[in-house]
Amino acid sequence: MFTKIRVAVSRHCEMNCIYCPRGPNINMENYDGNEQYCMSTEEIVGIMSVLVSQGLKEVHFTGGEPLRRLDLTNLVQQTTALGAHVELNTNGLGVTVKKALELKKAGLDFIKISLDAPNRGAFLTFTGLDAFEKVVTGIKSAVSVMPVRLNCVVMRYNVKSLVPLIKMANELNVQKIHLLDLTYYPCVGDKEFWEREFIHLSKEVLKPLEREFNNRFRSIPIYGCCFYEMESAPGGTVVVLKEAQPTMRSESHCGQCSGYCHEGIFTLRLSAGGYLNFCPCMNKYGINALQLWREGKLAESLQVFSQAFDEAIPVDSFATFLGRNGLRYEEGNIE
Repeated sequence: MFTKIRVAVSRHCEMNCIYCPRGPNINMENYDGNEQYCMSTEEIVGIMSVLVSQGLKEVHFTGGEPLRRLDLTNLVQQTTALGAHVELNTNGLGVTVKKALELKKAGLDFIKISLDAPNRGAFLTFTGLDAFEKVVTGIKSAVSVMPVRLNCVVMRYNVKSLVPLIKMANELNVQKIHLLDLTYYPCVGDKEFWEREFIHLSKEVLKPLEREFNNRFRSIPIYGCCFYEMESAPGGTVVVLKEAQPTMRSESHCGQCSGYCHEGIFTLRLSAGGYLNFCPCMNKYGINALQLWREGKLAESLQVFSQAFDEAIPVDSFATFLGRNGLRYEEGNIE
């Protein structure tokens, strides 16, 4: 049974991050072709109410940039009122103490802010926006109100900035920093970029960070993939590292997939226009949740998702992922 979902509540973002997928064939989150409609709060909450009745427990609001949505606080309040735990993914630009307090009062108790670089120049390269200091200010504002997690996509370009970034997270009193690997979307392509920039975190980053911070990572169970965590300092920022190898797979859905993805089956995704799927590229499994909700037929249409999650088992899928997509990975040296 599915228990969590990522919901795009905005199509627009001030940043243009170099790893963010683009393309009309990705029916996930805010990527659903040329559809420009963005659901209202009533529609999102209506869909969430059906999903909660079917077992949904966690809702992660994303985008685009969610804080560009003027009714976000109301959306959070109504969603938490359903009994769901709500988290927010943001670029940090719109975070102020006032906004964080509003969101906390509405029921938000955790905020995730993207930060892939520890300085202005590298940040500009990653995002296309000269706003490093403003994001840091947003992090400080959020930390003063609620727990904060930083999300960092690790690439060849920024891997040697991880130690300064983690130390900065400690100085900012950030609770956690997640190190995420670069995702390849078969339906978008750009093999050259992925092959040049991909870092296998457990093979290339785990040991150097253990030596640097004189601690050991331990595995933590999270549905759909494997993560490791360690404290970077006693009582300091917890570093969470994503393992690329194991994913949850369903033979009936993934076995013969021509666009074998890097992510497997780990969460539902709802696009800004109301398109629901658990797979970022194989759109035959997706449904128009908004239309079905309007017709009162959404609940009965969720069986395909429940079945996929119930059937999924852990698989060491990295080699298959490389082979199906014709990708090369050569382990590097980041010492």
